[in-house]
Amino acid sequence: MIMRTGLCFIILLIGLGTFAQPGPGFTLKGEIDNFQRPETFYLLTVRGSGMEVVDSMHSENGRFLFISDTILPTGEYVIFWGDDNLLPTIIAGEKYIEIHADELEPSLTPVSVASVENEIYFLFKSIEYKIDSLIYLGDYYYSKSMFDELIVIQEELSMLEEKALQSADSISKIHPESFALKIFRASIPPDFYVYQKENPDHGYETESDFLRRHYFDNIDKNDSNLVRTKVLYDACSFYIRNLTEEKSTEGYIKSSNFIISSFAANDAQFNYVVELLLNTFEAADMGDVYIYLFDTYMETCHDGIPGEEERKALAFKNLKKGNPAPELIAADRDGKMHSLSDYKDKVVILVFWASTCPHCEEILPYVVAYVGELNNPDVILMSFSIDTDEDQWINGILRNEMPEPAISDLKGFDGENALNWHLWATPTFFVIDRDGLIYSKPMTLSQLEKAVGELL
Repeated sequence: MIMRTGLCFIILLIGLGTFAQPGPGFTLKGEIDNFQRPETFYLLTVRGSGMEVVDSMHSENGRFLFISDTILPTGEYVIFWGDDNLLPTIIAGEKYIEIHADELEPSLTPVSVASVENEIYFLFKSIEYKIDSLIYLGDYYYSKSMFDELIVIQEELSMLEEKALQSADSISKIHPESFALKIFRASIPPDFYVYQKENPDHGYETESDFLRRHYFDNIDKNDSNLVRTKVLYDACSFYIRNLTEEKSTEGYIKSSNFIISSFAANDAQFNYVVELLLNTFEAADMGDVYIYLFDTYMETCHDGIPGEEERKALAFKNLKKGNPAPELIAADRDGKMHSLSDYKDKVVILVFWASTCPHCEEILPYVVAYVGELNNPDVILMSFSIDTDEDQWINGILRNEMPEPAISDLKGFDGENALNWHLWATPTFFVIDRDGLIYSKPMTLSQLEKAVGELL
């Protein structure tokens, strides 16, 4: 929950509104005190838990300047420099933004010199950090059974929340269309006790029952710009973790359906939450939930080449443990043909990789070394490259010291082999048992070693 305290900033916000702004275009500038050494500053746009680079510049003195012909899309942004310096900011229709901060604690010390939206945003962000600190301290007191101290923390949190809500109400009278205020309000779940007073015959037995139906009420369902914030990500993640009644396939499907229906009125929000939920259940290896969501909410490609999400759904359906491994036929660098079925009665570690894949370069040496250390004729490392350039493929084989059979059809992700295996990313590993059945799809080296060990 993100909140802000105090009312005295209202006068400051009124004053900021009088700053003269330059002509057409957009300017974001700032200065970092206690700047340690020359660095490259990056302007990143936020999309849920992810960020993408919008612009960059080199600074010798801690001053940064980003200029655009037009105002950048409304949303949360981050200015990043050094190893881990992050300065959150917001762009919401203002042509000129100027902010200052201290490198020692950039996220705790920002000052908006010329931006009403950032003045509001920084105010609410600062209370978020304070609340996080109090919660951390409260957890410590609870673990030590220091209940008197815990009561004090709870009282401070309540006072902080009350003042923050009062502040938000005051800001809304001056800047009712503030995007920063919208982000703040969206971070606060509806109040069950207020709802009870206003609706005495509500029918909800517990606060959890109420929140399962109303958790997203404070989020503006018509504002597409919220996909460029953490609002939808945080809200949906909390709902899945804490408000799913039964932690099962059926329970997660029920929660997902409610989440998606809550944001169905806005195409951008709808597409974002569907993508978020698909990624969530893919990462959790919950194939049944992923398949349901894909079949229900995604358009499939009946003609032509399937896209990434469809391949993931097909992989969950067709490449389960115990299913027969699809055939794989391609040539090695000398032109000799190999097929996966040639190695029945062997345990096959099958890796799909690419010579241009950084993660492949990181993990392949460990896999090659592991197979070498096993020195077991019943274990085969079979590699299939999705390269399309023969020279790059061969150089990758040599660079990573890949043993035979190292094969490829040089047709990339859209060749018959890749389509049969529903490939969408590299590296991808499978362990195939002696009967030609899929035994495991390991995500880590330890999982791979465990699966192979169980088959020997």
